Amino acid sequence: MDRTPLKALIIEDMEDDAQLLLRELQRNGYDTDYRCVDNEKNLLEALQEPWQMVFSDFTMPAFDGRKALQLVRQKDPDLPFIFVSGTIGEERAVEAVKSGAQDYILKGNLRRLSAVIPRELRESETRRQRRAAERRIQFLANYDELTALPNRALFIHRLEQTLEQARRVGMMVGLVHLNLVRFRDINSSLGQNAGDALLKQVARRLIRHARAEDLIARLSGDEFGMILPGLLLKSELVQALRQLLAALTEPVTLHGYTLQVQASIGVSVFPADGEQGDELLRNATMAMQRARQDGGGCRFFRPEILAQLQRRLSLERELQMAVENQAFSLCYQPQVDLATGRVTGLEALIRWRHPSRGPVAPDVFIPVAEETGQILPIGQWVLGEACRQLEKWQAAELGSTPNLAVNISAFQFRQRNFADIAQRVIEHHQLNPERLELEITETALMQDPDSTLKTLKKLRDLGVSISLDDFGTGYSSLSYLKRFPVNALKIDKSFVDDLPLDLDDIAIVRAIIALAERLKLNVVAEGVETREQALFLRDEGCQLAQGYFFLRPVPGVEINPLLTLPPPFVSRLRRDC
Repeated sequence: MDRTPLKALIIEDMEDDAQLLLRELQRNGYDTDYRCVDNEKNLLEALQEPWQMVFSDFTMPAFDGRKALQLVRQKDPDLPFIFVSGTIGEERAVEAVKSGAQDYILKGNLRRLSAVIPRELRESETRRQRRAAERRIQFLANYDELTALPNRALFIHRLEQTLEQARRVGMMVGLVHLNLVRFRDINSSLGQNAGDALLKQVARRLIRHARAEDLIARLSGDEFGMILPGLLLKSELVQALRQLLAALTEPVTLHGYTLQVQASIGVSVFPADGEQGDELLRNATMAMQRARQDGGGCRFFRPEILAQLQRRLSLERELQMAVENQAFSLCYQPQVDLATGRVTGLEALIRWRHPSRGPVAPDVFIPVAEETGQILPIGQWVLGEACRQLEKWQAAELGSTPNLAVNISAFQFRQRNFADIAQRVIEHHQLNPERLELEITETALMQDPDSTLKTLKKLRDLGVSISLDDFGTGYSSLSYLKRFPVNALKIDKSFVDDLPLDLDDIAIVRAIIALAERLKLNVVAEGVETREQALFLRDEGCQLAQGYFFLRPVPGVEINPLLTLPPPFVSRLRRDC
């Protein structure tokens, strides 16, 4: 007969009674691993081991069953505790159960053990599971599961406690809101596991370099918060922040890649930047957002940051109204063949004239549109309006129909049905798809290379051309560039500005042109503003250029004369001019 193991602690001063209990356990099929104690010292020592069941006499000359129960419960509130006594009365038995014992059995009626033991083992496991679940719920209510740091709710609660103490003792408190730079790119390119590993490493570094009294929390996603209490001087906070920045910028290795971690850090100080916790956190968050706009680093809250945020919120509202009213227009800038001076293409560029602000530059409202999600309806409008204009040029038979380049944001391109959207627009305007060119930044292409490749192939099958905008400023992989069905590279303006004098820019431009030639891609230089730049690019083998040297962006009606013969810019490309 197979016996059931049972690890039992027996609290009994009578050896005969203990043996009687053991024989009954054996008769019920238990193979008992036991220890017998009869005093507090030995009980405390025995409780260092794990037990499945405790059997205790109620009255002993040198020990008391109620005291034993108390000690067991302090160690393990869920361990089954059974009184086995010959002297306990009904009233005391009820009292014992109320005080935490699971049951009581008279020594003259040990047969009840056959039902009591399995029942109490089951109920003990149930209690343990329930208690573990309660602890889990309590943990998740106050702590972040990934990093085990306090969460936002506990952070705010502790902040209020810290501020209350600071008011009493007249100390300063530093509040830090930290956001990781380009965490979304890391998460997208290396995967969520790598992103989680990075968050854990950042959490460990923050803990390692914080003071014992500081509180660190994960507020959300890639955002962390710190409370630095007990400050007498602002210089103490500055020193702590320097150590924090130094710790964060140490290289991190993830999945075989060594990365440099950067952060945008916003700081507010009690009581100078606010008396209440929500005000301090809001101000630290605004300072962090300012640091993020500046590309990272640390910024202390200043009142002007609030004014800037209010202007930003106003711009968001006004942009929403502009989207609803389609209050935009398109201008077009020629792309000139450097060999012939002929206009072979045009780039569509969005413009927004605000009723009271006047013209709002795209580099002001486009980032706002991307952050608020308004870039999707704006991009849809731009694509449709540009194709409507291309339809006009196609029907006008002005001598040549130009290629039309339309900028596509990363948000647009990541739409699952983007190729289908483009196809519907092309068919609606009855366009030759070979005349439409979509400009996409290399950063947008690299966010999800596999999905990107599928979308690009669909667009290629439609006949649409793809140009890689701002080439050289992102982080594209040459191996992916070889796989992607791309038709042209656009040399970013930053590499053209100092041509032909800057040796570094010369080397970069030559490398891009050579790469394009090797991959059989066209090259377009952006931001050409001088004859010297245009002639240098032509001599180096660059086919197309656009910029103020030829023409500033103009409305579509002003483009028509440029599409007729003779080539409008041939004279500008003569060396003797």
